[in-house]
Amino acid sequence: MAAPLEERFRTVRELHPEYRVETMSGRIVVNEAGTWQHNTCLFRVLRGLLAPAVERGWQIWPNITVYLGRQADRYVPDLTVVPRAPRFHKDYAVHGDSTLLLVDIVSSGSSYDDHYVKPRSYSPAGVPLYLLVDPAQRTVRLFSEPEGRAYGRETVAALDGPLFLPAPWELSLNTGEWW
Repeated sequence: MAAPLEERFRTVRELHPEYRVETMSGRIVVNEAGTWQHNTCLFRVLRGLLAPAVERGWQIWPNITVYLGRQADRYVPDLTVVPRAPRFHKDYAVHGDSTLLLVDIVSSGSSYDDHYVKPRSYSPAGVPLYLLVDPAQRTVRLFSEPEGRAYGRETVAALDGPLFLPAPWELSLNTGEWW
């Protein structure tokens, strides 16, 4: 009999700590580190979030699993912003409703999961804000107002204009600086 998914997930994480290991719809997904373009975009997003997060005493983590519930998937966003004392499921997993913002930079292999699968899992877990940067589409999507199985609001901005992050951020980001 096969080991439960959670057990296989932990084993793969331990065997490959240099990779991003996620579970999605009953499958284990292992992603390599991003390309230089992916990481450059990520750095620029991080630069825009860093000062406001530090001012508020928050932390930004680049490689932490988000716990979405006992029977739910496990995702590792590119960036996770947490308050001073987030709630943990395990030492490698923070509860989704204990985050302040999750950020993903879409890559060619993650487009469907990032655009469709993850928002449908983050909302029921109480993730307040999910920011999705898609270089191929040259758009930024902000999912906010989690309401059960879906987010109540989805804001789409072009990659050259402002994007407002609602509470607790109350911050306008200049997405043009990300490219």
